[in-house]
Amino acid sequence: MNLLDLKPETRDPFSKTVQTLIQKHKMDPNEIFMNVLESQEAPEMNYWMMKVLIQEHFVSPQQEVAKDAEGVSVKPLQAACLLGNVGALAALLEANAFSGEVTGHEFQLAARIASKQEDQALLGVIMKYAQETGSLELFMRELQSAPMQ
Repeated sequence: MNLLDLKPETRDPFSKTVQTLIQKHKMDPNEIFMNVLESQEAPEMNYWMMKVLIQEHFVSPQQEVAKDAEGVSVKPLQAACLLGNVGALAALLEANAFSGEVTGHEFQLAARIASKQEDQALLGVIMKYAQETGSLELFMRELQSAPMQ
């Protein structure tokens, strides 16, 4: 699955960059992950950097990245939506960085965040993921019927 339709051959420079940051600059892969999650760079860069960190450096795409005002865990998927990071969102969705299905709490929360922000790029990626997994109709039904929280 390639939600942003990026050419796989464009991955190599990002893989080398991450490798350099870890080996030469002794950066922790989890620290790089947080930087990519918060990044305002081009979606392509955030997508490939996130993919490389998850696939090659085994950073967990489901780790807690913060707590909200009520002390509830914030996962990378929700953080990517809050921060408007389309590239990271696409990579996280492809890595199944949520528990449950597209009708589950974590996925629906990310969709509601994107919807509340009226971010068409984020919503488009979320809907494309639901479509590619054969769950678009089920996802849309759940999103429309669920109360806002």
